[in-house]
Amino acid sequence: MDSSIEAFSEYLIRHWSQDPKLKKFPPPQIITNIKSDSKVIGGCIGINDGQLSNDVGGTSYCSSTNTIFVVPDQIEPLHRFFGRAAVNYVLAHEYGHYLQNLFQISGEPVVMELQADCLAGAIIGQGYEELKVTQQDIVNMALTAYSIGDKSHGAGPQRAYAVYTGLGQSDELTCKKEDIAKLSLGQIQDPVFKKVTQQRSAGEVQFNGKGPNLRTISGSMGI
Repeated sequence: MDSSIEAFSEYLIRHWSQDPKLKKFPPPQIITNIKSDSKVIGGCIGINDGQLSNDVGGTSYCSSTNTIFVVPDQIEPLHRFFGRAAVNYVLAHEYGHYLQNLFQISGEPVVMELQADCLAGAIIGQGYEELKVTQQDIVNMALTAYSIGDKSHGAGPQRAYAVYTGLGQSDELTCKKEDIAKLSLGQIQDPVFKKVTQQRSAGEVQFNGKGPNLRTISGSMGI
């Protein structure tokens, strides 16, 4: 798992420098092998609720230090069930929060979390060949997103569809905040979304690889 974390972290920084709009800004630093009880003296401000917190807690993005903290103990169960795709998804999701902070995007917690999921799909879609993403990786990423759905992050089907959108497979949505707001309310007509909401697992719905609507990371946000 450690090698997967390091490899994807290096990809994130490398791809950041290749995006014409992102490379103008400092990339986040990514610190791996953090323990869940570690503290950041000086505090990190949560992107959604603005609360000051010294505890790293789990894998997260800290806006005040522009740092993604990676807590392997938190990711390990997902890695055990879903492999490297779970690691890539979790790190890309936190990178999505970095992008929200960078471009000063704010909103309801569920919308912010689903947008970060969507951006995770776009980030991985951009590295489809370089990362050697397989069809099973895409399925496992959707399964990971589905399995960790909750009231504050979005239901499982919403999280899985957000990833699907970021990969450029949705003809209805992009990663723009207003599109993701529709997803948070379930206002989606796509039969794929309707089907995934009726299933017990995202694995029962065919999620393909990158789609025809795949955009650059900044482009997927409409920037």
